[in-house]
Amino acid sequence: MPRGRRFRNIEFQHTSVGSTSDRSQQPDEPHTQSGSQSEHAPPADRPDTDDVDVLDGLGRVRRTRGPTRARDVWSLPEDEKIVVHCNELGQPINNAASILSTFLGSVARKGQLCPLNYTKWNEMLPSYKVELLRVVETKFVLPANSHDWVLKSVNRKWKEYKAKLKADWKHEGMTEEEVARVCPPDVISHQWRELVHY
Repeated sequence: MPRGRRFRNIEFQHTSVGSTSDRSQQPDEPHTQSGSQSEHAPPADRPDTDDVDVLDGLGRVRRTRGPTRARDVWSLPEDEKIVVHCNELGQPINNAASILSTFLGSVARKGQLCPLNYTKWNEMLPSYKVELLRVVETKFVLPANSHDWVLKSVNRKWKEYKAKLKADWKHEGMTEEEVARVCPPDVISHQWRELVHY
């Protein structure tokens, strides 16, 4: 499945070179938009690679090393949320984006939030989508324009999960009934039976 292009903000640093003759012998150095920055200091507007902003129950934002696994996000204290910044299209753009994406994958695999017995995402009751957005917003601070992106991402992950389940559990020579009788762990049995039979 082809994926969309991912654009990254690239920042360059400028080092001055003595003369134009020296410049022709050395490879071109990248330039910054701001002009002068320390060669070793990270830009002030760019956080360290693993740090994320976490909002606590008192409304204070603190920078901390973010959780790296979905189960870490599920176990966040109730009064803490990870802050996700988005671009004008509602796509996450900061370090918390990968954490959000991993978490959405775990949401897509929960039958209580994303039932497997629907053949298409559009057929799923709107109440499930409202609930999954509510669950995501208990762990993340998201701008309102990102809700469409969240739903599209969960939709894609939900479809991939269903396809992977079928590929892993349907073996050559097995009838539908044989496959339906062997329910994978962490899958709701009646949803599995319906998934196998469509």
